[in-house]
Amino acid sequence: MAGKEKEKDGIWLIRKLMSRPNYAVLKLLMEKSPRTTRELYAVLGKKFTRKTLIITLRDLSLELNVLQPTHIRTERGYGLGYNINPKLKDIVKSVEKFEHTVEDITRTQ
Repeated sequence: MAGKEKEKDGIWLIRKLMSRPNYAVLKLLMEKSPRTTRELYAVLGKKFTRKTLIITLRDLSLELNVLQPTHIRTERGYGLGYNINPKLKDIVKSVEKFEHTVEDITRTQ
């Protein structure tokens, strides 16, 4: 990647994990897992470019070890799909819970 790497603070990894495209993929996989890459592209292709989704899947699976690639039986044979790391499911649920808590606090003030 070109450019200067930004300074990392105490929550840089959470911030990276919860970026818009990364969180969109995680949210879909929380609803139903595993999903094929075609399914992910079909659902998220209207919000993000194909290039963004390719980079997102690569980062989440290879760099962050959040997604676990798996083979999925399709009508054409086997395809590549992704499962969410079971340890991360609790983190995503916690982040959503914290979001709701913060929303409630900001509404009451």
